[in-house]
Amino acid sequence: MKLLLARLQNRRLALPLASVERVILRPRLEVLPDLPIWLAGFLQLPGQSMPVLDVGALFEGERCPWDLYNPIVITRDEGNLALLFTAVEGLVEVPPEDFRPLQPGDSFQGVAAALIPRSKEWAPILVPKLLLIAQEQRKLEHWSEVLRLRTERL
Repeated sequence: MKLLLARLQNRRLALPLASVERVILRPRLEVLPDLPIWLAGFLQLPGQSMPVLDVGALFEGERCPWDLYNPIVITRDEGNLALLFTAVEGLVEVPPEDFRPLQPGDSFQGVAAALIPRSKEWAPILVPKLLLIAQEQRKLEHWSEVLRLRTERL
């Protein structure tokens, strides 16, 4: 399976390449006052506004350090999500026999499907569509609507 390796500070994470549309360097984000810590802002693309989740805040309770070169991974999964990481390391191909499967309760909020070996550590394979719980999804919908109304007024 082809995977995209990403980094949060010193932690490696992987995303199935099939769930990645593209990776871009962090452009200017539309940031609204009082956003939840896990919502970095909104990426303005032609014809749409895409929420950008701060994966560091979701997993470690701290925002990714702001840097012009932070990558944003745009996912193909439903929901139009973009994920902010500290770095993207590249692509790897890992044979399925090297995966260490995880049960839903074995990872934070059940967002990791398996672990893959990377040097001296195991990297979780994230399932992007499972990153937000229902309560967070409702907040995301609220903030998306706030941005839409604000943009209409301009």
